[in-house]
Amino acid sequence: WFITAGLGILTSVLIPFGEEVWKWNYVNALKYTALIFFIVYLLRFVVIALKESIKYFHSVYQESVYGEAIILLKHSFAEAHFYRKTPEFNNEDFMRSMIVFCNNLKKIYDRITKVDCSVSIKVPVKGSRVDAQTLLKNLTRDKDHVSRDTKIYESTNHTILGNSAFSNCLDSVLKGNKEKFYINNDVNQEKNYLNSSKVCYNDGILPYNSELVHPIVPLKTVDNKNFDCHGFICVDSTKSNAFQSKYDSAILEGVADGIYDIIEQLNSQPNVNNSKPKIPN
Repeated sequence: WFITAGLGILTSVLIPFGEEVWKWNYVNALKYTALIFFIVYLLRFVVIALKESIKYFHSVYQESVYGEAIILLKHSFAEAHFYRKTPEFNNEDFMRSMIVFCNNLKKIYDRITKVDCSVSIKVPVKGSRVDAQTLLKNLTRDKDHVSRDTKIYESTNHTILGNSAFSNCLDSVLKGNKEKFYINNDVNQEKNYLNSSKVCYNDGILPYNSELVHPIVPLKTVDNKNFDCHGFICVDSTKSNAFQSKYDSAILEGVADGIYDIIEQLNSQPNVNNSKPKIPN
C-alpha cells in the first residue's frame, strides 16, 4: 500500500510540483522526489521500530515485575503454610507469617505503581466472619507503615458501613459476584467516598490517593459456608490512578485465597479481650 500510494504521489504531485515551482528538469525532479520518498519510507520504519521497542521493553519490565511477584509470594505462602502445618506454633509465629505477606506485597506494589505503597490486613473485632455490623481491627501492616496504628486509629470504630471499600467488597461477596475487589484511584477527591480513618488525619486528608481492597474469601466454593468473608487485604498508594483491575487485583485475589484458612482459624479462636496477636520484633 505504501509503495503504491507513494508512486502515485510521486508521479501525480511531486514531480509536476518540482518542475513548476523549483524549475527542476524531469531527471532532477525524479531524483529529488525519489529521495523524499525514500526518507519518508525510512522514517516509517523508524517510527515502527520505536513503537515496537517501547512495547518490548514494557513487556520485559512487566515480566520482571510479575516474575518477582511470583518469587516473593512463593516465600510468603511457604511461611504461612509452614505455620499452618505446625500445631505448636504460637501467635507470634502467626503474626510473623502475616508480616511477611504484607512486606512482600508492599515490595510488589511499589514496583507496579513506582511509588510508595502500604499493605494491611483487617479482621473482625468480634465473631468469626464479617457482616454489615462488623467492627474491624488492623491485624498487621507492612513494617514501613506501622506508625499509622496510632492511639486515635485504634480507638476509632472502623465499621463496614463506614467504609466504602469494605461495604462494596462485602456486597460483592454476598451477591456472589465474580469480581469482589474494590478500586478507588482518587480517594481524597471523591465526594461519596467513606473512610473511617479520615478522622485520624489533619483536615480528613488521607496519606494516600489510590486504594485497592480484596475480601479474604476463597477463589472456589463448595457450599454457602465458604462464602464467609473473614476480613480484607488493603493496599494503598500515594499515587492517583495507581491500580489497574486486571493484574493488580488478581495478585490480591490469590493471596486472599491462600491465607483464607489461616485467617478463618484465627477468627474462630475465642478472644475475650478482642486484642490482636502480639507483633514480634
